[in-house]
Amino acid sequence: MSRLDALPADQKSVLQLLLRQGKGYDDLSGLLRLDADEVRTRAYDALETLGPGAAGLSAERRHEIADWLLGQRDPEEAAATRAFVDGSTAGRVWAHGVARELEPLAGDRLPDLPAEGAVAQAEAQ
Repeated sequence: MSRLDALPADQKSVLQLLLRQGKGYDDLSGLLRLDADEVRTRAYDALETLGPGAAGLSAERRHEIADWLLGQRDPEEAAATRAFVDGSTAGRVWAHGVARELEPLAGDRLPDLPAEGAVAQAEAQ
């Protein structure tokens, strides 16, 4: 059984709707008859379960990366998050770990992630 399959049904269904249908938290709020914050919390909890350990990465940063991976950031915010992930080893490790787990649901809907070794390569030069 994959880690994705082991998620509680409410968390997995939120991820499916976000990724397969490209819905936003507010859209799902009306559809599921839940507060938008509850929808967001279910998504965050799911990604916390799927992601690798997050040493050195605050909950706020993980939520920012989660929103980016789930397509919940506007283009300017998405660019800023990608830049953070590109320059943060902890951010990049967490983003790649979560993205690998989401691939079966997301298909091509995940953002373009920086190479896993980008910071290490830049520092070596």
